[in-house]
Amino acid sequence: MRFLKLFFSFAVLVFAINAQAAKKITISTIPENAEIRIDGAVVGTGSYQVKFDKNTDFYLVTISAPGYIEKRFRLLKTNPKSSVLYTLPEDEAFAASTGSEDGDELANTWMDVTCRQGLSEDQIWKRLMSVATTYFDNVEVRDKASGWIKTRWKVTKFTNQTVKTRLEVRMSFVDDTHVTFKARISSEIKDNDCTSDNCYKPYSRVLRKYEPMIQELQTSVGGGE
Repeated sequence: MRFLKLFFSFAVLVFAINAQAAKKITISTIPENAEIRIDGAVVGTGSYQVKFDKNTDFYLVTISAPGYIEKRFRLLKTNPKSSVLYTLPEDEAFAASTGSEDGDELANTWMDVTCRQGLSEDQIWKRLMSVATTYFDNVEVRDKASGWIKTRWKVTKFTNQTVKTRLEVRMSFVDDTHVTFKARISSEIKDNDCTSDNCYKPYSRVLRKYEPMIQELQTSVGGGE
């Protein structure tokens, strides 16, 4: 009788261990084309069944899709549910900006423009300043002697993220008749739930509202009227 009790207890223990080791949780996503990564490795799109072994207590799940904000979650083995649904918030900053996906490499890179002949140094400076002050409220550096313009950051806030943008222009003189300038649109982004001093990171896209400024920089000084 004692042997049967021990055998029964052992069987229950083995069953419990196997049940825990074989636990499965199905991940589903919105949108349905979202890529699912488990501990950094791509495992599926839209849906994936995670299997826990006895030595794993959690997995780091990353969900991403074009036009949506990437999110990371810890999926715990102790989760009582057999399925979980992850919904990604729409990336408003992405929708309101342009980048390499659109064939534009505008953010955080220097753009070279050769100024139109016939314009004096004073005319070039005034036109560049006019463009800068049209799109930015404050100019941090306006050093005419060195041909340097740098605006303060201008902040654009979305539901989940904040983008800040600024313009920097540097003039250079090739000879007495040729003047060039370099312009750079610096773009950075942060999650709104981040409150530390290092929240902002370089953003590889430029908000579309600054596209006319780029054209004006090129045409008012480097092209036709």
